[in-house]
Amino acid sequence: MKATLRRFLFSLVCSGLVVTTHAAEFVPPKSEWKPLFNGQDLSNWDKFLATPGGSAPLVANVDPTGVFTVTNLNGENVIHVSGRNYGAITTHDQFTNFHFRVQFKWGLGRFGGRVNVGRDTGILYCGIGLPNPRTGWLTSIENNVMEKGVGQWWSVNGAIIDCEGEWVTAGNELYVPYKKEGKGEKNIVWRKGGPRITASSANGITPPFDVEQVFGNWNTVEVVFWGGQCVHVLNGHVNLVAFNPRYKEGDQWRALTQGKIQLQSEDAEVFYRKAEARPLYELPTEYLDQVVSPVGNEDGFIPLLSDAALKEWKQSGPGQFKVGNGIAIAEGGMGLWWFAGRQFTNFVLRGEFLQEQDIADSGVFLRFPDPGNDPWIAVKKGHEMEIGDPNPGNQYAPTASIYPFAPAVANASKPPGQWNTYEIVASGHNYSVRLNGRLVTAWTDTTQRTLSGFIGLQNYNDGKTVRHRNLRVKEVL
Repeated sequence: MKATLRRFLFSLVCSGLVVTTHAAEFVPPKSEWKPLFNGQDLSNWDKFLATPGGSAPLVANVDPTGVFTVTNLNGENVIHVSGRNYGAITTHDQFTNFHFRVQFKWGLGRFGGRVNVGRDTGILYCGIGLPNPRTGWLTSIENNVMEKGVGQWWSVNGAIIDCEGEWVTAGNELYVPYKKEGKGEKNIVWRKGGPRITASSANGITPPFDVEQVFGNWNTVEVVFWGGQCVHVLNGHVNLVAFNPRYKEGDQWRALTQGKIQLQSEDAEVFYRKAEARPLYELPTEYLDQVVSPVGNEDGFIPLLSDAALKEWKQSGPGQFKVGNGIAIAEGGMGLWWFAGRQFTNFVLRGEFLQEQDIADSGVFLRFPDPGNDPWIAVKKGHEMEIGDPNPGNQYAPTASIYPFAPAVANASKPPGQWNTYEIVASGHNYSVRLNGRLVTAWTDTTQRTLSGFIGLQNYNDGKTVRHRNLRVKEVL
């Protein structure tokens, strides 16, 4: 949108005349840490312990041998996990996009299958459903806590996930801290930039390095979960990134997007302290370069500017788009050219744009209802990826922002006359934008404005030209 129009619209939004929400939407809610352990007891958690033979269902808070207790360690109350039985303590609260951290220190006790191998426990997150009677664990994502393997992912109750990496082979096994515990293990080592691999329930994913403190010292483990992106951090170092966690419900795969947090008991004594979490309304900037697109290739994308698809486009409001050789050129406006063939819910949208002149204005609109002949419907009820000025006065209006809610954190635009590539991911109420391969916007719509709708392009009567091409979309879970 043109700068003057942006300022005008911004003032209208703030006054409540354009949308029904308030100006507070433009200031992200505070992401404040909340302690999950009160330092006195486990009243904020439920205990689930495996039963002999895995008889179902499990009854919460039956712990006759005191697997989970609060004990005083060197003058500080901490969570003590004896490890004498499989199980977990489970938060009452559920978490969607969040940052969790906790400190752990090993005890001396080792039992069962852990007597002669590395000590083991773990953090399970996005836990859903009922706990498995054989383990006490929910269907979830795991950040494993194990000697030489803190940060690993292992399947819990059949869940799977994607990552970048390579298979652990005889050639690289010497350089991987985790050593296989069973003959025939076929696991993956995380390598940023490596081939994309789906880790099945039979595989694990392990970090390529180990920064665990020596035995007897406290370690800090963190989980950053936003929009299906899983970042594991040990003592300040990102040691594993995975994405697209999912589980099977009947014959359908479902995305794991929210749930409870569990701290495991798994045949090893461990102490936990300083367990806390904060909600995330955007992906923290320090992790933007760590995460990757949920879709790595072009398989399954639907072209929206093909000859067949062009028959499904409509113009709302003044102006028009002319298409030739696969390139759509905006004229006049302000209007909206929209693909009326179908609505989309969760999707990855890719395309290219070229600004012929400095700060030539356009936009990509998402998830708006049928606008009829009112292009402002897309502004009021959908969301826009801004195309315009990479360095405007309004912090919410740089190119690649979700205008006017979430600013791009960096200028990744190319100069006028050059084609820019972009990718927009809409998943639940989460939106991310990659511009020329760089993730610059990752935002959660706390207003929960829309979850499904149409896709469109903006034409603006500013005497400048924006060209669009190679627009394509793929639905995701």
